[in-house]
Amino acid sequence: MAHQTVGVYSETAPGERRVAVVPAAVRSILDLGLAVAVETGAGREAWFPDTAYTRAGATPVPRAEVFDAADILIGVQPPNVAATHRFRAGQALICLLQPQHVPDLIRRWADQGLTAIAADLMPPTSGRAGPMDFLGAQERVVGYQAAVTAADIFGRCLCEPAPGSGTGRPARVLVVGRGPAGHQAAATARRLGAVVHVCEAHPAACPDIAASVRGSDIVIVTAEHPGRRPPVLVPARGIRAMRPGSVVVDTTAGAFGRAVELAQPGDTRVVEPGVTVVGDDNLASRTPTDASTAYAMSVTALLKRLVRGGALSIDLTDPAQAEAVVTHHRDILNDAVWQRILDQISLAGLP
Repeated sequence: MAHQTVGVYSETAPGERRVAVVPAAVRSILDLGLAVAVETGAGREAWFPDTAYTRAGATPVPRAEVFDAADILIGVQPPNVAATHRFRAGQALICLLQPQHVPDLIRRWADQGLTAIAADLMPPTSGRAGPMDFLGAQERVVGYQAAVTAADIFGRCLCEPAPGSGTGRPARVLVVGRGPAGHQAAATARRLGAVVHVCEAHPAACPDIAASVRGSDIVIVTAEHPGRRPPVLVPARGIRAMRPGSVVVDTTAGAFGRAVELAQPGDTRVVEPGVTVVGDDNLASRTPTDASTAYAMSVTALLKRLVRGGALSIDLTDPAQAEAVVTHHRDILNDAVWQRILDQISLAGLP
């Protein structure tokens, strides 16, 4: 008999097609003694129909019922709820929270007694419970998608069209960033036949980045530390020195910054002298089925660590939980978030 209910809500952020739990993961969650309620249509954009969830043992329900009935709410992005919405004291939320960017929200949720768990803060090698590297799994999808997006936009083959014929040369691809996204982008571009150079995602480690940009056909900029504000690595003058038909993809361009000066979040634009610049920090949503499946595996592994006897059991002596649990029992436990709140209070002159 289930003790608590996991509620999976639909993603509402523009362009977000992932779902936090896929049907194949439902059985593992049920085996923990939990019930699973999924918002009607939550998996549609990732090609998981409600009937697949029903067959797996989950219950599709309206959005309001998910938020009212769930003891543990699970999503990819933070839930889009009205400012007047109040969570029940003791409810828990698991998502890619990026808490340092939303201190006002964290403060409000702590006051309501919500336990907020930032999946993006979960250490990638945290224990025996399974693959809890939420960001690493998503970043590998990002790297793949960045490479295929650039290849799709680029005006010719990445490989030499006819090897040894002298009719063309392989495309030169520069990947900035040595994290999971950078490694996957480089591997994918190489499989497509390009000549690939990889450098660190900060200027001091790659002093010749401007020259490397000028000499490249495709530049893919990834985040070595996802969730942090990225430094500007590719200035406008570097892009304008590239050849017409070149492509630049910035996987960091979002609400909290960008690494390519001319990139605009969620926008693909052509700038002089004919360089296509893609700005998108949510490329994983362009491959929603695989990205959702990887995310759900991480969710399942995390729940195995957090659930005891069919109920959520927070243990802050566990180093992994101490990293990821942002609010609990109306306290804000993350020092960096608490400092952001104190800074805001000081600037506003509030008590």
